[in-house]
Amino acid sequence: MGAAETSICISVLCLYVLRATPPPRASNRLAYAKEPSLEIMPSGDTQTRPIGSSIILTCKPKVDDTKLIKDMQWIDPQDHVIESLKLVVLPMESTPGHSQPPMYTELLQDNSLSLFFNSLQEQQAGKYTCKATYANSIQLEKSVTIDTIVAITWDNAPPNQYPILGEDYAIQCKVRARPSPSVDWLYNGELIKTNDHYIIDTYALKIKNVQESDDGIYTCRAYVLTTGELRERPIRVEVHIRPTVEEFPAPVDVIEGEDASIRCKAHGKPPPKFTWVKSLTHQNLSNANRFGVDSDTGILTITNVNREDAGEYQCTAINLAGEANTNIRVNVIVKPKIMEFLNSTVVQDNEANLVCKAFGKPPPQVTFRKLTEEKPYVKGTQLDDDRIMLTNSADDTNGETIGTLTINKSLRSNDGLYECIAENAGGEARRNGHLTVEFPPSFASMENTSFWSWEQRPVNISCIAESIPNATIRWTMYGDQKIDNDSMIKQLGNGPLSTLMIVPLDKRYYTTYKCIASNKHGTRERNIELREATKPAEVLQAKMSEITATTIKFDLVLPSANPELPAKTITVQYKEDGQTWMMAKNKTWSTNSSYVLEDLKPQTSYEFRFAARNVVGLGNWGAYHREITPGRTFPNEPKIMMPSAEYDVSRFNNQYELTWLAPADNGEPIDMYQIKYCQIKRVSGEWEVLENTCRTEDIKTQGRLKHWIKNLYSDTFYKVELKAHNIMGFSKPGSGKFKTARGIDTTVVHHQGPLISSAAIIGIVIAVIFIIIIVVDVICCCARKSGIIYYVCERSRRKPVDEEDAKLGSLYGWRFPLPYCDQKMANVAGVTAIQDSGSGKNTIKLVKHTAIDEKEPLKEEKKITPIIDSGLRRETSITFDGKRSVSKTGFVGKDSAV
Repeated sequence: MGAAETSICISVLCLYVLRATPPPRASNRLAYAKEPSLEIMPSGDTQTRPIGSSIILTCKPKVDDTKLIKDMQWIDPQDHVIESLKLVVLPMESTPGHSQPPMYTELLQDNSLSLFFNSLQEQQAGKYTCKATYANSIQLEKSVTIDTIVAITWDNAPPNQYPILGEDYAIQCKVRARPSPSVDWLYNGELIKTNDHYIIDTYALKIKNVQESDDGIYTCRAYVLTTGELRERPIRVEVHIRPTVEEFPAPVDVIEGEDASIRCKAHGKPPPKFTWVKSLTHQNLSNANRFGVDSDTGILTITNVNREDAGEYQCTAINLAGEANTNIRVNVIVKPKIMEFLNSTVVQDNEANLVCKAFGKPPPQVTFRKLTEEKPYVKGTQLDDDRIMLTNSADDTNGETIGTLTINKSLRSNDGLYECIAENAGGEARRNGHLTVEFPPSFASMENTSFWSWEQRPVNISCIAESIPNATIRWTMYGDQKIDNDSMIKQLGNGPLSTLMIVPLDKRYYTTYKCIASNKHGTRERNIELREATKPAEVLQAKMSEITATTIKFDLVLPSANPELPAKTITVQYKEDGQTWMMAKNKTWSTNSSYVLEDLKPQTSYEFRFAARNVVGLGNWGAYHREITPGRTFPNEPKIMMPSAEYDVSRFNNQYELTWLAPADNGEPIDMYQIKYCQIKRVSGEWEVLENTCRTEDIKTQGRLKHWIKNLYSDTFYKVELKAHNIMGFSKPGSGKFKTARGIDTTVVHHQGPLISSAAIIGIVIAVIFIIIIVVDVICCCARKSGIIYYVCERSRRKPVDEEDAKLGSLYGWRFPLPYCDQKMANVAGVTAIQDSGSGKNTIKLVKHTAIDEKEPLKEEKKITPIIDSGLRRETSITFDGKRSVSKTGFVGKDSAV
């Protein structure tokens, strides 16, 4: 029998019993009546609630007739009746500012009386009693005790506390709860126990002799065993250190008129703040005129320092742990100022004195420097000139210094500008003065002792007399003859510069003239000779030193001449035999140059004559010479340009630039050069050529005098030979040696021609343009269904059906789909392409149908791998009904569920 059937049977049995039982008698009804009482809900003699919670206690009469209940009320623990809050019909939203008492009662419709607590407070704990009168005679009473729970509360536990280094400190953590809590402490996660360093009090953790290592996070942990409540209070403890100020070992110097900064250095934790006061006036300098205080860095700034700013200052450093101060003495330095530095005059060989007076605080040091010298004089006697002495006389009271520069037996070289330099800690001052050394006339600056003229040309004879004071000048001719009455002589200036303008009409003017200079210190004379100039004498000798078919080099012996009237150029005239000198050619060389004559004719007899030229003119022809040039032959040996060392060193490791001088061609032009270079090595002090290392290059470019030898080995010695060639043959070789550098050199330094020809450049440009056109056409084919490739694909799709059928036999060779054409290329009659996912490979299955019935069983299946597989798979189907083909193509993601 099931459970449902059992339940039905029990219910029927119970109903039968109830019907069979007679009703109770009236005399037994009182035995079943309720005993009058009060019931407080929620049930329980003690109600434990946390403070701040809202609760309701309902006193409900358990009587037969609740209408007989009267005088129901709640009594608080102090036996006071709790007032009832009259029922008031309130709107849906409470009136702003409306509040209810913390505790009140309300009578409900079933004569139950409820006690409301809006926010239970700790002082409201106690025994509450509900009282009522039933049937005017029975007193009913029911009590309930409210026990409040106070959650763990931190009364005095600041999250940041700051003990002072070296002192005892109590970390405050006053906690309150009901029931009473227990408290313990943790430091960096470890439990703290009372020991020599820590003492755990009721409301604090006391640390003895606080150290910097006591920094950290302390955890005050409170818990109530009876309720299981647990709370932790992290307290960051930062040990503060009282400030210490660095003392100033010496007074601080500031400079008058400038801005000054004085830094007060202090250490402490947290970093202290600074204040400055002037000790004498006790003035706080933070807001004083011209003063500024940076409270963070401790820098006191003084703008435009005055002398009155000197004195004692106090710097105070303050932080939360305390304060410290120090006194600083400030001295105001007055910059030097030169009060007097007068010019002085002395006669040569007498004692000279330069006096300079300067003021400053402290008194400055005074020295002198001649402006033509780099270094100033030093105190005392000068090591390089014991005639000169420097002394200082200082007065500390008034800050004045007198500097004196004494020069014994003064010389002309002592004349000039002098600089007085006054210097102290505040800076320096400079002023110039002049020392004049007077002396008799001197002709030291005159260089010429003779002047030249010819052919009655006017000439100026100058005389310069140096003296202090300036000298006056007069002139006489040889034998003290006066020049005042000669119209051919004119005097310009009478000192210190005087010039005679002379027109030498005849020999008597070529004589000695006397310049007489005089001042108050003496008279000096200087003889100046006017001489008659002539053309150079004949060239003494001409010898041929080198000769080729077209060139001759001469060695000449020039005529003797006065050094003041030297020959400047040499001229040669040359002609062929049978010609007159009127038909001769000329060439001019500067003296002391190479006398080489070029462009001569081979196998020709020439006559030569030479003459020298000076400022007067060309001398007579002389040193006649006759020479026959040799016949045409091969060029002279070319000279390779190399340094005087045994070998040259290339700057590069794989190439060398060879340069040379063009040799004489000996009557036929040079048409090429031949370069031969071989590897060499030194064996027993001699150079030997390595076998099979020689290479030869021909240079056919005319006029070339340099060539890059390339493809060399690094760090290798080479011998190079250079031969010139003309129609007559090769010259003798000029030779040299060089060495390549070490390492790898990738720098291209030189090339003989263009790197790429013009045709190659044009071909590259055309190829680039063609590639760009193909790329653009492919993009148009795939994106816009246009372009040449798309047109070709369309044409192939529209071919006759027979051609399409003929292609079915080549399905194995298909690569479907084509990369550049769309799915229309796959519209082959009777072929369906189906994605094959059963094999786990990315393949496409092609199925061939008959043209009559597409539902005919498949006769041929082919699987091919798609060309494109980059996360997408192309799925294509092609059907053909004999008239038209239809294709459908879609792309399916590699991980798609389709």
